[in-house]
Amino acid sequence: MRSGRINRVFVIIAFAALAGCASAPAKIVPAGNDAYRLSVSGARYESQADTNSKALNIASDYCAKMGKHLMFRQSTESGDHSWDPKQEDLTFVCSGA
Repeated sequence: MRSGRINRVFVIIAFAALAGCASAPAKIVPAGNDAYRLSVSGARYESQADTNSKALNIASDYCAKMGKHLMFRQSTESGDHSWDPKQEDLTFVCSGA
């Protein structure tokens, strides 16, 4: 009976540790002149292309909710080494149909 409790404690600790690795949802903020800025962090195992694609999908969904289309403005990537988590800072505009 006691080993069952210990196993449950280890499972709870493992889930808590994994939850800490999850990234926070991306926040889109106004950047002036009808533009928006979005910062997305990728997981350690993701490539820069994966992180870029994630940012573009979030921005595209944001514009689609307003009935508009995404227009790319600027992108800044970071992640010095292949094992570093990647970062994408995207500036975009939502244009009318």
